[in-house]
Amino acid sequence: IPPVAIPPTATPPPPAPLVRRHAETLGVDLATVAGTGAGGRIRRADVDLAAAADTRDRALPPPPARRSPPRPRPGQVVALTGMRGAIARTMRASLQEMAQLTHGYEADVTDLVALRAQLKREWTGLGGAGAAAGSTPRVPSLNDFVIRAAALALRDHPMLNATIRDDGIHLLAEIHIGTAVAVPDGLVVPVVRDAADRGLLGLAAETRRLAGAARDGRLTTADLAGATFTVTSLGGYGVDFFTPVINPPNVAILGAGRVRDGVRWEGDTPRRTSVLTLSLTFDHRAVDGAPAAEYLRAVTALLARPLRLLAT
Repeated sequence: IPPVAIPPTATPPPPAPLVRRHAETLGVDLATVAGTGAGGRIRRADVDLAAAADTRDRALPPPPARRSPPRPRPGQVVALTGMRGAIARTMRASLQEMAQLTHGYEADVTDLVALRAQLKREWTGLGGAGAAAGSTPRVPSLNDFVIRAAALALRDHPMLNATIRDDGIHLLAEIHIGTAVAVPDGLVVPVVRDAADRGLLGLAAETRRLAGAARDGRLTTADLAGATFTVTSLGGYGVDFFTPVINPPNVAILGAGRVRDGVRWEGDTPRRTSVLTLSLTFDHRAVDGAPAAEYLRAVTALLARPLRLLAT
C-alpha cells in the first residue's frame, strides 16, 4: 500500500482586534471558539455564542452517572418494559410485517487491515488531519470503513435505501446511516446523517461522538431519528455471521462480523489474507435477491480498495 499523504491543516485568518477585545471582556478563550466567517475566521457572533454556551454549561448540573443494570440471575423474570419492551415490540413487528431474507458475503479486507496499521504508525504523535491541532489523529475503526462503503454503495443501489408505504416503495434521496450501539440495558441506533457526503475522518468523528453519547445516556431525539439504512457489527464479540433484523421503516440492514484469517490462491501459491463476512438482511417485498447481491458486491469492492474510502 503506498504511503498516505496527510493534507496540511489550513490556518484560519486571525480575529479582528475588536473581536479579540470583545472576547477578553466576556472571558472567552478564542482557542476554543469555532469561527464561521470567511476561511474559518472568528466573528463577534461566534464569541457571543461561545460565551452563552459557557454560561449555560456552568449553570447546568453534571448529568447523573449512568448505572449498569444488575446482571440477570437464573430464575429471575425480566420484565418486557422500558427499552427491553420497546426492542421486543419493534423486532417482532419487523419480522411479522416484512419478508426478510439474509445474504452472506465474504469481503477481502487485507489491504484495509494493512492501511489501518500504517495509519496507526504514521499518525502516532501527529496533529492535524482528523484531530484538533496538537492532538493525536484518531484512526477510523473497521466499522467506520464499513459504514462509509455501505453509504457510498447506496448511491448506485437506491432500492436498498428506501421505505415501503401504502402507495409503493419510496426511494429516499438522503442517505442517513443508523449504527447500532450496545448499551447496558439494551440497544440503540443513533444516526450518522448524510453519511455518503462525509469524508471518512468526519464520519469517524461522528460515530465516536454518537457511541459516547449512547453509552452516557446523552443521545437526543435528533440523534436517533431518520435512519434510511442501518449497519451493525458483532465482530468485537467474535461472531463471523449472523442474521440482523431490519430496523423499521428501513428495508435493509448490513451486519459485519470479525476479521479472520483467509487464503487466496495465486496460481499454485497460497497467500494469507484477512476476511470478514457481511450479512445483508433485506425486505424481499422491496428488493429481489440479485440486486441485493449486487449491492453486497459493490460494498466489498470498496472495502478491498480502502484508499478510495479514505480519499473520496
